[in-house]
Amino acid sequence: MLFEVGAGRLKLGGMLDLRLMAKLAGLLALVVCLSGCIPGDSRVDEEKDPHFQRGINLVNSQDFPGAVEEFETALETNPRSAAAHFQLGCLYDNKVNDSAAAIYHYQKYLQLQPLSERAELVQQRIRLCKQELANTEFPLPNSQNLQRELDRLTVENVSLRQQLAALQRQAAVKAESAQTSAQPGILLTSAPTATSLPASSHPHLHVVKERETISSIAAQYRLKCGAVLAANPHVDPRRLRIGQSLNLP
Repeated sequence: MLFEVGAGRLKLGGMLDLRLMAKLAGLLALVVCLSGCIPGDSRVDEEKDPHFQRGINLVNSQDFPGAVEEFETALETNPRSAAAHFQLGCLYDNKVNDSAAAIYHYQKYLQLQPLSERAELVQQRIRLCKQELANTEFPLPNSQNLQRELDRLTVENVSLRQQLAALQRQAAVKAESAQTSAQPGILLTSAPTATSLPASSHPHLHVVKERETISSIAAQYRLKCGAVLAANPHVDPRRLRIGQSLNLP
């Protein structure tokens, strides 16, 4: 009877020891995970990569293309290297001037490190890169181009006003002549010649000079830009060459 009681106590004590050891093992694993001691789980481990370290050295020596190549190689070794993505984003953003590549690496960094202390800065840089990319694809007109376009429109407006005045005088003369011929007993006299539009005196070709544009050439001959472009369907107005001949309508 005593032997059975003692055996029961030994069995119970062994079960308690096994439970205690299991709890200790679980706590130890949790501490290891929280401390970041598992290789490849921390930014420190990513920065120990030899390609990453050579990339940092090349950045410090102002060899930015070489640094990009080393960080890209570090990503080939560890595609989840947030540190390499961050460095590549900064290089493409500030040194290589490739906004699209910078956005890609910044976004990959945020995917891998969404709670990083750099997250807000990276999001701000992404917005600025997108603005830069939009300005590159759809550039805003500068003040010089706006002034040139304003001058062209002014000249065209004056020309249209002159043509309108001439047409109004011609219409008035015709109306007076028709009214006189309809009245009996009035000697018909020759109506004064209406002022006609000035004949075109410009040549049929224009040779492009330095800093000339389609707008300035059209204004020079009092023509519309669309008319000049229609007379030269194979000419790119953004790439005029000095000495190039243009047909004038």
